[in-house]
Amino acid sequence: MNKQQAYSAFWSEFGVLAFEENSVPTQDVLKAMAKDMNLPSDRYIAYQVLIDDIDHPVFPTASIYDKSSSWERADTLANLISNRIQTMDTIRLDNGRMFITKGSPFAQHMREEGDSSIRRIILNLGIEFFTES
Repeated sequence: MNKQQAYSAFWSEFGVLAFEENSVPTQDVLKAMAKDMNLPSDRYIAYQVLIDDIDHPVFPTASIYDKSSSWERADTLANLISNRIQTMDTIRLDNGRMFITKGSPFAQHMREEGDSSIRRIILNLGIEFFTES
């Protein structure tokens, strides 16, 4: 698996649709995809893909979007992601490994301009790529 595929594999582990932030589909397509995959259509993750060489850490963000009147589901998903990062090993790549850590602050509630029913949580990460020894 290459670096881009590793990002996709990681973000797809959490039971909601996940997209590279520049590839989030329209709401109609999102709903159809969710239905086809038997996943919720009212929440998704949009993540950055930042790539660099070995010994050059990158600090991408991801956002949880949840159409809800409460922060509960979004917070639960953020906590699930936090726990996964804390307990996971590295992700094996074709030519090395990818190591994910939590940034600081890890999670931040944000207001979504234009739609007050959307709960958005921005997640900060640290990622390092290294070769296997």
